[in-house]
Amino acid sequence: MEGLNRQEVEYRENNGLSNEEKVKYTRTAKQIILSNTITLFNILNISLLVLVLTTGSLQNCLFVGTVIFNTVIAIYQEFKSKKILEKLKVTDQDTVTVVREGKKIEIPKEKIVMDDIIYLTSGESALVDMVVMKSSSLEVDESVITGESDAIIKRKDDKIMSGSIVTSGSAYAKVISVGKNNYANNLIKEATSIKDNSSYLQNTINKILKIITFLIVPVGILLFVSQYFYSGQSYNEAILSTVAGIIGMIPEGLVLLTSIALTAGVVKMAKKNVIIEKLHGIEILSCVDVLCLDKTGTITDGTMEVVELIKLNDKDNIEDIIANINTNDANNSTDKALKNKYGVKDNLKVEDRIPFSSAKKCSITIIEGVKYYLGALEYITDKSISDYPELDKYVKKGYRIITLAKEKNKLDVIGFIVIKDNIRSNAGDTLRYFKEQQVEIKIISGDNPSTVSNILRQLDFEGYDRYIEGKDLPKDYNELVEVVKEKTIFGRMTPMHKQMVIKALKENNTVGMIGDGVNDILALKEADCGIALGSGVSAARSVADVVLKTDDFSVLPSIVNEGRRVVNNIERVASMYLIKTTYSFLLCLLSIGLSHEYPFYPIQLSLISSVCVGIPSFFLALEPNYNKVGKDFIAKVFRNAVPNGITVVLNIFIIIMFCTIFNKNFENYRLVVVTLTGFITLRLLYTICKPLNLWRKILLIFCTISFFELLILLPDLFLVSKFGIVSIVFILLLAFVDTYIIDFLSELFDKIIIKIKEVKNEKRKKENKLS
Repeated sequence: MEGLNRQEVEYRENNGLSNEEKVKYTRTAKQIILSNTITLFNILNISLLVLVLTTGSLQNCLFVGTVIFNTVIAIYQEFKSKKILEKLKVTDQDTVTVVREGKKIEIPKEKIVMDDIIYLTSGESALVDMVVMKSSSLEVDESVITGESDAIIKRKDDKIMSGSIVTSGSAYAKVISVGKNNYANNLIKEATSIKDNSSYLQNTINKILKIITFLIVPVGILLFVSQYFYSGQSYNEAILSTVAGIIGMIPEGLVLLTSIALTAGVVKMAKKNVIIEKLHGIEILSCVDVLCLDKTGTITDGTMEVVELIKLNDKDNIEDIIANINTNDANNSTDKALKNKYGVKDNLKVEDRIPFSSAKKCSITIIEGVKYYLGALEYITDKSISDYPELDKYVKKGYRIITLAKEKNKLDVIGFIVIKDNIRSNAGDTLRYFKEQQVEIKIISGDNPSTVSNILRQLDFEGYDRYIEGKDLPKDYNELVEVVKEKTIFGRMTPMHKQMVIKALKENNTVGMIGDGVNDILALKEADCGIALGSGVSAARSVADVVLKTDDFSVLPSIVNEGRRVVNNIERVASMYLIKTTYSFLLCLLSIGLSHEYPFYPIQLSLISSVCVGIPSFFLALEPNYNKVGKDFIAKVFRNAVPNGITVVLNIFIIIMFCTIFNKNFENYRLVVVTLTGFITLRLLYTICKPLNLWRKILLIFCTISFFELLILLPDLFLVSKFGIVSIVFILLLAFVDTYIIDFLSELFDKIIIKIKEVKNEKRKKENKLS
């Protein structure tokens, strides 16, 4: 097959008939700047700034400094990650094999032109629409287009649509559509129909922000009306009170620090040659409590070697038969091992070939009228490895047994090829790490389960003797859910078997799956977090959440730790910001209800926000924190925010009542309000910093000293009175009581959450009974 020549290729490139697209892996500089500058909260803050400027109170404009700082940091962080990720992506582009001027060459997918002849082999994704010109038992999976996962045989003149995945065989196909005209132009770029770059944490925080945004405008209007018309304040005072209430409700740094923590995690992984394809991948990995592995490429290094040939008769020249079964197109580890040992010959007349597929577990080659099977004994015959005692010693060593059988008048096994998988030197350490982290390991393999079991026995892996074959899995789904809990090793698994096991495991767990082949694609898509090896087929990489470019299984603990660091730190940071949102919203309602002046000025909230929240949260968001992550992100965040926020409101209510009953000027007690609110926020900081290390102690001491020092040295700037005997007594008394109030409210919050969970569980049980 000749394919196109150079002149024909150039003509098509010059006339827009190439597959070239401007692939953007990250946002442009303009998009980064605009998206981080023109945000809802930035617009709201600028509007509030304009209102404050109309009062002439410049010192109350300092809150804008936080807005500018947040924006600059966000832009810088995204530019930094853009540079690293683009550099990494350049080395990870898909290539295809085309025939040009009679030669097979590899080119980037962007260089494909109309009428190119593409050579397709097992594991490759169809990146453009094509029509088959010559097929060698080609089978494709069109599930990304049709939703059906059954392999479809493609013959001459059949169409192959972009997004399809070659599951077995090979073919030469002519390109009939490129670029925007492809049927599924965006499927591969978006992880074959299921890619979702959203982040659970970001989505959760965005939901909280939507609620806050919905409340800000009506609450702000009501607060201004209350301050100006009912509490006897002047226009300037009413504006400052309203702005303070709205500023307090805005968790201005929460979105920034969430993005920074996630992006920093992605960048850190990129430096370790780990590509986070979907942002939520790094989060889900932190919550994974079951990790499924395909033995090959993870526990073993993916290389194999033939160690023995066992002949069951002397009539057949088995070495010669294997050499004629072998082809130069060997594309998996087993084929390569056989080719390296026996070479490739054509001295026998090969009449037809049916390549190996994960569903059949064998290849079929017809040589001079005799059909030869090469693959798994259990799928070729009705016998098992245990029926051949001479194989026991090899099975105990964890060797793979490949069966060679021939069929003329009847089916006969004529020999076994013993193949050794090379175990990774660090596999044992990695498996032990996951055990220590309470992450259960399940091995899902196409190999004989006894072989896998013996490899794990060599690694002293707990549960190596709990295994089952794919054909023995129960058909009933509820029974399957129970079986997957009990078993550790699943052998002789087809792609559909793997998918069903993952689905069953997901009933009670957060499941991660590591794979690299066509037979792993369904399982990778089904798992909560799919992890592909960089050397694997492009189709597997395209559906994965995480790609290990160097195939280094030992890097997984780093990924899990990074995910835990991100989630744990965002959880801590979120509670710091939402305490302010909680008490600000409640104080707005209190001020409206009592027609009382709002207890804070903007500059006072700026002091609390920057010193007690902003500075510590910025450092905490990037700090190492590898504790196991639980679920219920929202419940955990509000468990800190709500009790502390309510306590702040109770303090201020007591002070308002005190001033009202004893006819005191509330202005003289703003110092008490600010000090107690700062104390509660710092107390929360102390709580989330536990266990205290040297760095956290320094951070806590710095923030505490800075807060009180600023109040003592600059009372006029922060519009408070100086510390006196009465105010100090008031502060100490309420601070002492606050400790007990917060503990009580926290316990109450826990009881309410437990009750809600019990109600939900009861409801779920009733629904299950009805179904």
